[in-house]
Amino acid sequence: MLWFTNARGNRIGRLDPQNGTITEYPTRGNPYGIALDRQGNVWFCQFGGDRLGKLDPRTGSVTGLPLEAGAKPRRMAAAPDGTLWVTRFGRGQLAQVDPAAGRVIKRYPLPAGEKGGPYAVNVDGSGIVWANEIETNTVVRLDPSTGDLKVVSLPSRGLKIRKMTIDAQGRLWYMGSANGRLGVVE
Repeated sequence: MLWFTNARGNRIGRLDPQNGTITEYPTRGNPYGIALDRQGNVWFCQFGGDRLGKLDPRTGSVTGLPLEAGAKPRRMAAAPDGTLWVTRFGRGQLAQVDPAAGRVIKRYPLPAGEKGGPYAVNVDGSGIVWANEIETNTVVRLDPSTGDLKVVSLPSRGLKIRKMTIDAQGRLWYMGSANGRLGVVE
């Protein structure tokens, strides 16, 4: 199954690639960013609602995890240990979420602070978390086992990274949505 968000339509959806059937689930808060937990639940950011939504696809019920006002969660990624990582655009932070307990475990302030605009996030196979700060042309590498943060300055200016991915060799690939350039952090 392929899962997607429809922010303006306040829905999340599922595409069955075998038969082309699309199923949509109404929600609220401008869903934006999506990940699956180990139990098969679909988690999504509610950017306009300062919360994380959770869909149980077996029942169709949608519940949520409230965040504080101004959190503005953007994107999320699942980690090998089963936790979820969420960028908190409005607070300049990363948050680690325990989906089984339905709670935020820890918040990590990012170097650029509230004005940095953390946007994209991804986790590599060893559990290292990568997030960009969209207003600073940087990518932050977080080792959750030690709490160490490393800032990687990118060579291009005005990137506006909205999505990143990690390849099989552990390299972080990103696309600058504002300048159309593809980049890699090795």
